[in-house]
Amino acid sequence: MMLIEAEALLPFTRWITPTNIPKRFTTQMYIYFLPLHSPTSITKETVIPIPTSDGGLEHTAALFAPCSTWLSQARKNEIILFPPQFYLVHLLSPFLYPTSPSVESELQAQREKVIEFLEREEGNGIKWADKVMSPTGLMMLKSDGRSVLGLEKPGPELKDSGRGGDAERVVLVRFSKEGPRDVDVRYRKEVLVKEKGDGGAKL
Repeated sequence: MMLIEAEALLPFTRWITPTNIPKRFTTQMYIYFLPLHSPTSITKETVIPIPTSDGGLEHTAALFAPCSTWLSQARKNEIILFPPQFYLVHLLSPFLYPTSPSVESELQAQREKVIEFLEREEGNGIKWADKVMSPTGLMMLKSDGRSVLGLEKPGPELKDSGRGGDAERVVLVRFSKEGPRDVDVRYRKEVLVKEKGDGGAKL
């Protein structure tokens, strides 16, 4: 079993259940980078551990794959990623692109770009590490019936606290019995302008 050092966890947004859901939660998201080499390795070769099942307690299989792979599978509805998961992987995708595990310098450079991104203040002057989001329904897309979720509000519990989310992007999603489908992330302005022209219905 691999132990994870708490100080190595990098905060990456906090999510609060929308107010229209009876049972609500607050969830702090983190990023954790696996060590690039084994502490006992003399050559300091990059070691990627083989992911394994936890015996079926919470998951039956595990797999390491690039962000782009998970996004592609979710867009094809081959897997289910809930809106927060899809959104965060979407944000990380430009930084964590496929590369050879043996090129440690390139992996380290990708990680440094992610850390710089987490400290960046975007839109409302709040760092990505500190943004809080409670999704709110904005409208239904006339073109395909997907819901458009706004991410700029932190929820009523944090009203006037100075906390906030992402006012520039929205999540598109079709909710079904089996879970969220057809999830995607778009720029808010792009979606609202297009739907205004198409006569989209507000929620």
